[in-house]
Amino acid sequence: MEKDILDNIELRSESVQDILTQPPHWMIRWGNTIIFIILLLILAMSYVIKYPEFVPAPIIVTSQNPPEKLEARTNSKIEKIFIKNHQEVKKNQILMVMQSTANYKDVLELKKLVDSLTPDQLRTFPIQQTARFKLGELQGDYNNFAKAFQDEELFTRLQPYAPENLATNQSLSEYRGRIATLKLQKNLEMEKYELTRKNYQRTRDLYNQGVISAFELESEKVKYLQAQQSLENIKISLSQIEESISNLNKTKSGTAINSEKDKITYSSQTLQLFEQLRKSLKQWEQNYLVVSSIDGLASFQQFFGENQFVKTGDAILSILPKNKETLVGRMSVPATNSGKITPGEKVLIKLDNYRFQEYGIVEGKVQNISLSPDKDGNYYVDIILPKGLKTSYNKTLPFDKELKGNAEIVTQDLRLIDRFFYQIRKLLGYQS
Repeated sequence: MEKDILDNIELRSESVQDILTQPPHWMIRWGNTIIFIILLLILAMSYVIKYPEFVPAPIIVTSQNPPEKLEARTNSKIEKIFIKNHQEVKKNQILMVMQSTANYKDVLELKKLVDSLTPDQLRTFPIQQTARFKLGELQGDYNNFAKAFQDEELFTRLQPYAPENLATNQSLSEYRGRIATLKLQKNLEMEKYELTRKNYQRTRDLYNQGVISAFELESEKVKYLQAQQSLENIKISLSQIEESISNLNKTKSGTAINSEKDKITYSSQTLQLFEQLRKSLKQWEQNYLVVSSIDGLASFQQFFGENQFVKTGDAILSILPKNKETLVGRMSVPATNSGKITPGEKVLIKLDNYRFQEYGIVEGKVQNISLSPDKDGNYYVDIILPKGLKTSYNKTLPFDKELKGNAEIVTQDLRLIDRFFYQIRKLLGYQS
C-alpha cells in the first residue's frame, strides 16, 4: 500500500515534466557529430588550400637586347634633328647634332676623310681641301697636324741633305780618279826604283873591284835614294787620299743617318698628331652627336625641337631593337627573404602599363640570382617569360618599349596545415 501511494505522488515540476515528455531537438542529438564533421572539413580544406609566400620587388620587362637609351653628354642646344619620332634607324646613323663652336658639316667631312685613311695612306691627305674647314675647338689639333704634315712634305720635296750628299759623291769621285793616277805613277816609280837599285848595285860591285871612282858610286847612290824617295812620296799621297776617302764615306754615312732620322721624326710626328686629331674627332662625336649603335625604332623621350636647350644627362632618345621576340624581366630584390629565392620559382608580374584587374597577370620564372648584392644591398634577379606577355586572362599584351611593374616571387607554396604546424614548431623552437 505504501509503495502504491509513493508511485502516485508527483515528484517533478511542470517544466521538467515538459522536457521529459518531449523528445530532444536534432541539434542536441547530432551536435557532437556535426562539430566533428566540421573539424574534419577544416582539416581537409587546410590540406587542400595552399597559402604561398611572396617576395615582392619592382620589375622591368624588356627584350633580350634591351633598348638603347641615348642621353645628352653636354649642356648645349639642339642644332639639327635628322629623324622623326618612331622612325627606323640603322646602326651608326647620326640622329641628332648638338650645337658647338664648329661647323658640324665640316667636322663630319673631316671625320670621314680621317676614318678613310690608314697610316700608310697618310701622304694622300687632301690638306688643301681641309684648310677651309671651320673646326672650332678642334682647330688647334688640326693646325698642329697640318703643320707637321706640311713640314714632312717640305722635307720630302726639298731633300735638304741632297746637296751635301752630292758634294760628297763628287769628292769621292775625284779622289778615286787621283788614286788611279797615283797608282799608275807608283807602278812607274817602282820600275824606275828597281832599275836604279840594280844600277847602284852594279856600280858598287865595280867600285869594290876598283874599276870606278868613289864619286861615280856616290852619284849612283843619290839617284837610287831619289828614286826611293819618289816612291815613298807616292805611297804617302795614296795613303792620304785613302784616308780622305774614308772620312768622306763616314760623312756620307752620317748624312744618310741624319736624313733617315729626320725623315722618321717628321713621319712619326705627323702620324702622332694625326692620331691625336682622330681622337679629338671621336671625343667631339661623343659630345655633340647622337648616334645609334643598333638597328631599331627611334622614339623621343619628350618633344624636342631645333635650338632647344638640353642639359647633360637628359634622356633624348631610346632605340628599340628590331629583335624583340625574346622578352626577359629584371628585378632588384632587397636582401630580406632573398635567400629563399631559387631558380625555377614562379613569378607573378603586374604591369603598370596594363592594369592586372583588367588584363590579368603575366607569369614568369626565376632564371638566376646574383651571388652578391649591389651597393644598395639589393640582388639582381633575371626572370624568363615562357609564355611571353600572355596573361592569366589569355590576353597577349603588345610590347613596343620597356614595361615597368611589380612582381611577386612565390618562394614557398605551403598548405595551411603545414603553415600551422610550422608556426607551432617555430614557437617550440623559441621555447627550447
